[in-house]
Amino acid sequence: MGNRHNFDYYLACGTNQSCSIAPKAGSLLIGGAEGNKSGEDAATRWFLERAKHGKYLVLRVGGIGGQADWICRHYRDWIDSAAELSIDSRQAANNSEVVEYIFQADALFIAGGDQNDYQEYWQGTKTEDAINYLVNEKKVPIAGTSAGMAILGDYYYAPDHQGILSSEILNDPFHYNTQTIHRSDFIKIPYLQRVITDTHLDRINTRNPETRYGRLLGLLAKIIHEYNNQLTTRAIGLEEGAFVAIDEKGIARVFGNGTKIGQDAYFLQTNGAAPEQIEPGWPLIWNNLGQAVKVYRIPGDPEGSGHFDLNNWSKASGGQWEYWYTIGGKSGLRKQLL
Repeated sequence: MGNRHNFDYYLACGTNQSCSIAPKAGSLLIGGAEGNKSGEDAATRWFLERAKHGKYLVLRVGGIGGQADWICRHYRDWIDSAAELSIDSRQAANNSEVVEYIFQADALFIAGGDQNDYQEYWQGTKTEDAINYLVNEKKVPIAGTSAGMAILGDYYYAPDHQGILSSEILNDPFHYNTQTIHRSDFIKIPYLQRVITDTHLDRINTRNPETRYGRLLGLLAKIIHEYNNQLTTRAIGLEEGAFVAIDEKGIARVFGNGTKIGQDAYFLQTNGAAPEQIEPGWPLIWNNLGQAVKVYRIPGDPEGSGHFDLNNWSKASGGQWEYWYTIGGKSGLRKQLL
């Protein structure tokens, strides 16, 4: 391990020898608080099987973490090696040694942190090019948790400060903290085109006094408005214990611990109508007779038995269709079953 030109590389176990078996494409979206439980284990095995005993690489900002060590402790037989690479400046993101580490990977895991740092340091660099090469040409599996999941969406929200609250964006979709929604200029993940992702939907603590379900609805409304009411825009939101595994054919499976709360994944799409009111300084109204956004909710389980087809956004199993809507500001997000 060592810091050279604002990057750290740490080989936790194994070697850097090449792997002769080609990896298998796929994406794993992680809700943000894995918890070392049965759902995490099943999703991790799904992901590592696609690496074909190759090289597992964690990308992050802010120094080496513990993800590679954890893989080495619990899944050593599934991989040739596990390493971490912290890329902490644009100079480092253009460094040839950094790029070569990425090129060699057979599975890529983007850690949590601050998606604004990922955008600031990596976007428009050789690191971005290398990640997109892995995903779309070498076709390695890619995973992201929390901020790492957020940047996998075609649209992604990278606030400069504390993220916006649900009540704030529903009260004013043009709140100053909504100016950092970005589109189609970073990582290109198959089946996530025109999709915004969000994590920690159910988290409530001192820094997060509200859940993020209303925030996800507000972000979707704002994107639709800013891109001339393109109703093909969609969203995927995860509670903290949910894992969405997307295979090479675009079929998503939802893993979780099989408990009653905190394991759900939500697939949001418009229902034929743009927001009725979306203006600076005014509450969002997106009602459409209580059917503004059509949502499929899948509770995760250790078997990944809930499925959603990202090719057509209509074929699904193991969950429940519902509608989300808001009739203005502090009334908040409302839901009803189909």
